[in-house]
Amino acid sequence: MEKEKQTKTIGVIGSRELSHNYSPKVATVTENLLQRGCRIASGGAVGTDEFCLSHLVHIGEAEKATLYTPWNSYEGFPVKVRALTRQFKEYGGSIIWGNIRGQEEYSIVRTALLQRNIRLIEAVTGIVAFIAGESKGTLFTIRKALAEKLPVVIFCLDRALPEFKNIKWRPIRCGGCWEGAYKAVYTR
Repeated sequence: MEKEKQTKTIGVIGSRELSHNYSPKVATVTENLLQRGCRIASGGAVGTDEFCLSHLVHIGEAEKATLYTPWNSYEGFPVKVRALTRQFKEYGGSIIWGNIRGQEEYSIVRTALLQRNIRLIEAVTGIVAFIAGESKGTLFTIRKALAEKLPVVIFCLDRALPEFKNIKWRPIRCGGCWEGAYKAVYTR
């Protein structure tokens, strides 16, 4: 999928383990990106993705976002977010469907989730990631974005900054909703 050149599309991604306490932070960042004229790309998982999609629906801006999913129908989504993803679509959001049902063996589902993350990275011009806990899928997606030399901003919540070869993390100093965020600086 070719990246749109005129409108920036920013992936808002992150941990499934992200506490509901951080929902307002995800919402504020999402809204700030919209105010800057960006489109939003996200997945349909619980946690960060859920908070992002919920806010888009709540403020009536679902049409400015695309959900990337490995599933071929709503039944693949976790029960907790299934109704939200339907509502997102009904309110004008776009969904890029995958090709699995979600009932397949774990290794197939895991591969499909990682392929979904790659499709998202191929479509965006940058990402904002909320990392809590181990976050293997989020770290995989960040690694793919860094390999493409995309702008990457992270919020590390309850964990240390991740380490990647040839990357230094610099605090963002503009304040507001970006307080506590770090941007990737490429050293090579």
